Amino acid sequence: MSSILIVEDHAIFGKALVRLLTEKAHIDVIGVIGSGEEALEKISGLDIDLVLVDVSLPRMTGIQLVGVISEKFPHVRCLMISGHMTPFYVQRALEAGARGYILKDDIDGVLEGIPSVLSGEIYVSKALRE
Repeated sequence: MSSILIVEDHAIFGKALVRLLTEKAHIDVIGVIGSGEEALEKISGLDIDLVLVDVSLPRMTGIQLVGVISEKFPHVRCLMISGHMTPFYVQRALEAGARGYILKDDIDGVLEGIPSVLSGEIYVSKALRE
């Protein structure tokens, strides 16, 4: 079973993601962290396969966080989740090292994207591919 860490500053959305992933995808969610700085403190002590990162975080953006994770923890895959639909954010996230970009309202994308990224593929929500 894969284990993931969620970095999301909106508590209700973070809890909804945990429930979705544990009930529908049988993924072990280690926790929900509200900031990039806190995530960096925790990652080194955790055995995780993937970090699901919100693009919009306080202080350090999710894209900045992915850049640091990719540099310091190259074995940990990162997948962005966001409400931003502009190609600019997708491109910046992938350039920073993210292995995919999922829209927050794309439940099927969340359920498809995580296993896809864990298997080594790059995943982008269907609405952004069209």
